[in-house]
Amino acid sequence: MRHPFAAVVAPLARIVVAHGSRHARAAHPCRRLGARTVASFAALLYLYALTGTSVAQEADVVRVMRADAFLETLAVNTHVNYTDGAYANVRNIADDLAWLGIHHVRDAPPASGAAPLASYVYLAQHGIKFNVLMHLDIADHLDRALRLNAEVPGSVVAIEGLNEIDNWPVTYGDLKGADAGLAVQREIYTRVRGTPALAGVPVYDLTGYDIKPVDTRTNAADYANGHVYPQNGEQPMRNANGDSWMGSAVRLFRKFHLPMVITEFGYFSMPQSGWYMIGVDEPAQAKGVLNGYMDAAAAGVKRTYVYELLDQKPDPQNKNAEMHFGLFRIDNSPKPVASAIRNLTSILKDDTKHSTNGAAGGTLAYTLSGMPPLASSLLLQKNDGRFVLVLWNETQIWDRATGTPVANPPASVGLDLGASASRVNVYDPLVSDKPRESHRDVRRLDVSVPDHPVLIEVTLAHREPA
Repeated sequence: MRHPFAAVVAPLARIVVAHGSRHARAAHPCRRLGARTVASFAALLYLYALTGTSVAQEADVVRVMRADAFLETLAVNTHVNYTDGAYANVRNIADDLAWLGIHHVRDAPPASGAAPLASYVYLAQHGIKFNVLMHLDIADHLDRALRLNAEVPGSVVAIEGLNEIDNWPVTYGDLKGADAGLAVQREIYTRVRGTPALAGVPVYDLTGYDIKPVDTRTNAADYANGHVYPQNGEQPMRNANGDSWMGSAVRLFRKFHLPMVITEFGYFSMPQSGWYMIGVDEPAQAKGVLNGYMDAAAAGVKRTYVYELLDQKPDPQNKNAEMHFGLFRIDNSPKPVASAIRNLTSILKDDTKHSTNGAAGGTLAYTLSGMPPLASSLLLQKNDGRFVLVLWNETQIWDRATGTPVANPPASVGLDLGASASRVNVYDPLVSDKPRESHRDVRRLDVSVPDHPVLIEVTLAHREPA
């Protein structure tokens, strides 16, 4: 496998859009990172020039979002076809996804490796929806996707183009490089659109090409597609040093005027120091992933696939970063990031025990005071009418010089709900799916906002449970 940081010597579009794939065959070893080059520092300076403002300032930010729609943005990469490690136990995969509350995955075509079609069918029968990643044998791989969809109708919800052609160059007739990749993408799009059984299934763009000279994705993709791996243990969107990894990706693709997905995003839990490293400890991984899910939804990204569900193979001496991206460890125990995602989805799913008088709708005319410059907010609403205001502050979480976590005191943010609330519950998903504090009959309160999301669930006075 290619080392996830080799792209630092490539043009900026590759730094942000294709910052290292993990979809090569498992037999390919992860190469060690070599010496830094002048080009990497030039690329870094270019990145700073592009990231002076956050995406929240420039994009159409989601102001009010249905909670169930937000949950649909949460997705994860799997490797069902890797049968020589943790993914060999397909029942664990299904159980882990159900435990997380996530049912969207990105994976290779069914039966394209050692795993049989039956493994994919098993997952689909347990409610898993697949984004199927195409390879060069387009006809064969589309046929495999069709077979899965025929076995479990509706289980294939997206077809994705080639993975990171900057790292795995392709040829197409007499074409090479990006020209070949874009030509293959058009063929994928044409075939999908011409297949009645895939009617309504969107086509995600390929990754790994330089988007600067490409003006349109017409007749090539329904969704723009990027890979985002924040370096140096930095936050995904907003950093005091000016980096904005996810924001840069969103801005780069905006010219296509398409909805966007992020099909790889994440951190590995192998603490590192230095430059152009992804490795952090497990608590920092949890913070970065949760913040990234929130950042992407707030920026209007339709679905974000975290890399990846499981640590693939044992690596007790911490020599192979590739083996530490999982939400679950090699023994299938949940890391803090998995527990945090489970808490998040548990808090946000509608619970009929708390049904209220009044349907979803209306407004929450809230105001915030004392929000730090690196803080963000996202307003969600449940089907029963309760609002959930999410606040998070993307302060520094990792010291890249020492390879150790950074502890920052939470910010005190004043919240005025604009009206009286009969109940306000405040949750910290890194701790629990139960409220850390509860308030009754309140309009104003102070909220401690840490370096990861807190959720403020608001039941307005006229929607008190019957």
